[in-house]
Amino acid sequence: MKFKSLSLILFVLIAGIFNSCDKIDPPYTTQGGGGGGEPEEVIQKVLLEDYTGHKCVNCPAAAKLASDLKEVYGDQLIILAVHTGVFAEPENPPFDLDLRTSYGDQWREQYNIIGFPSGLINRRIEQGSAILSSGKWGEKVMDIIENIQPQASIDIQTVFDDQSRNLELIVNSKFLGSTNETYFLQVLLTEDSIQGAQRNNNAAVGDVPTIEDYYHRHVLRQDINGLNGEIINEGEAIVVNEVYTHTYSLTLNAAYKAQHCSVIAFLYRISDNEILQVEEKHILD
Repeated sequence: MKFKSLSLILFVLIAGIFNSCDKIDPPYTTQGGGGGGEPEEVIQKVLLEDYTGHKCVNCPAAAKLASDLKEVYGDQLIILAVHTGVFAEPENPPFDLDLRTSYGDQWREQYNIIGFPSGLINRRIEQGSAILSSGKWGEKVMDIIENIQPQASIDIQTVFDDQSRNLELIVNSKFLGSTNETYFLQVLLTEDSIQGAQRNNNAAVGDVPTIEDYYHRHVLRQDINGLNGEIINEGEAIVVNEVYTHTYSLTLNAAYKAQHCSVIAFLYRISDNEILQVEEKHILD
């Protein structure tokens, strides 16, 4: 962890350059571990939700910070870009791309996200809010990875038929310790490397005022098991090391490129919405 801690010092030092709000080379391949493995192999993973929009001039710098953090932490960090709000609304070309989702809009309202870019790190609430400016992302990701012991594992299995575009999923969740809390499983579909224009005010990350051929990464496309997911243990105690299995079947939207699509699954407790564990799996792996 010493290497990672030293690397994060750089983020703390430069955070002020990128940390501001509005009131990369392509195409990319999303990679994910796809499973928690056996108990001795379980590692704590972190979900960084980047609330963004293609008309937000400060958002490309925040996306670059997230990408740099991914370089440091690899599969331990999972990024979800949620396009929502006024900065994500389509308008005349070249800003006619619409990456909004109804659930992204509802999450924005739930967490009262006003300034962009903003982030949630495992949806942890500190000092009354889960919202973090991009300059604080590195510190919070490091804190969770270095100080939180994993309490659960998730394994995602995918089978995709290229002809029918049918996607079959098996999500296995396992809790490593006893708890009286109630937990939900949330399963989402993302798409990477979606090309479109992006407003920008930082020449260090791309053309100003517009990056014409920007690649939007880790984009939330749809929920797979509902806005809030599915309850794991309604009225029952969690059974340690028992495998909770959920299966799903869907037809991949014809507009989505299968080679860039992934599934994200996470467990969160209902009392405060904090994420216990998260996993990602590319649908073609």
